[in-house]
Amino acid sequence: MIFNFLLILFIWIILGSISFNFILLLLVIFLLNSFFLIVTRIKIQSFQIILSDILNQNNSNEKIVPEFYGFKNLITHKINDIKDEIDYSKSLLELYESSKNSLDDGIMFLDFDMNILNFNNKLISLLDSSELSLSKEIKITDITKNLDIIEFCSESVSKNQNEKIIELSFPTRHYNIKSKLINQYLLVVIKDVTDIISLDKTRKEFFANTSHELKTPITSMKLNIEALQNSKLKRNDFDFEFFLEKIKQDSNRLEKISKEIIDVHAIESGQLKVNFEDIQISDLINELHEEFSSILEAKKIKFEYSIQKKIPRIKIDKSMFKTALENLISNAIRYSNKDSKIELICIYDDENFYFNLRDYGIGISDKDLPHIFERFYRVDGLRNERHSGIGLSIVKQIIDVHNGDIAAESSINEGLLIKIKIPFI
Repeated sequence: MIFNFLLILFIWIILGSISFNFILLLLVIFLLNSFFLIVTRIKIQSFQIILSDILNQNNSNEKIVPEFYGFKNLITHKINDIKDEIDYSKSLLELYESSKNSLDDGIMFLDFDMNILNFNNKLISLLDSSELSLSKEIKITDITKNLDIIEFCSESVSKNQNEKIIELSFPTRHYNIKSKLINQYLLVVIKDVTDIISLDKTRKEFFANTSHELKTPITSMKLNIEALQNSKLKRNDFDFEFFLEKIKQDSNRLEKISKEIIDVHAIESGQLKVNFEDIQISDLINELHEEFSSILEAKKIKFEYSIQKKIPRIKIDKSMFKTALENLISNAIRYSNKDSKIELICIYDDENFYFNLRDYGIGISDKDLPHIFERFYRVDGLRNERHSGIGLSIVKQIIDVHNGDIAAESSINEGLLIKIKIPFI
């Protein structure tokens, strides 16, 4: 500013002939320049004060430059929002870390290079992997060698969401695997659906087998009715009684199948009602013997039973328990050879009643034996004939209702032993 003033004064001295108006113009320019410099300095100082106020959260200068104060509030709100988001993310992360190993599904986070950033213990269990640590860099190939899972993860990088059912062998298992892109990371969730798929398969087999079981006696009854009508026309009393007995057997079979279906529905819907009563074991066994006498005689199978002397009365649901024993005896007859026998022994001690039913039929393999009481399970091999696969599961359910235990022992071609234990109530 001083330099400008001296320059004007020098020009004025050298050019003394310049008019006064021109000199006045120069002086005005000088003053305006000085004014703008002063205003600029004041603005810089004001900005420094407001900036200091923003950093120090000091509101004393908010009236100096209102627009700067508004900017300050905007910055402050944004900073607080970011802090809240950081705190929320930390809370979610802590919640995930504390609960991830309690989840029933396997979880892992990967980057796009297939490096695993995080996983839970369930994932290790599902993939049968050795214990891994996040302290070192691990890839998807370190946690599984299954090509389907590896390919699924690789292709999921280019998809927002992905889902697939994958089958593993030895032993056979089915996994539902889902993925979701989250920013630059991939979330993969693996769920074991083996039981669901197996149940769906067995349900389909159940309906197919039950349909066949229903069709067989119905067809037989129709044929026997036609034969019965012909016998009536011929006045053949012997054939009349024969076909009438066949129709009776088929109707009994239909009744048994329908009762099994009703029992399954009652069990699955939780509507199975229990009516406990004191009964004499010998009376129940005699009823069963009488019921199966014609079938036993037709197949030339002896039914021998032994009841311990002075056995007390047992408190059970007679109808349900009779159904259980009917299913067991019916199976024993079905898989026994002619001229063999079935043995039933009833004993007790201070705490329990014991029922041991043994046949000397074709038996069950070691592979199938642990599964025979599972619903819809059907044994392969020699016992692989069409049936519903629910009879023994109903027996198991009835024994459970009585707080009892049931077990089986068998070998191929050496028969089957069913052991039931019912506690005193």
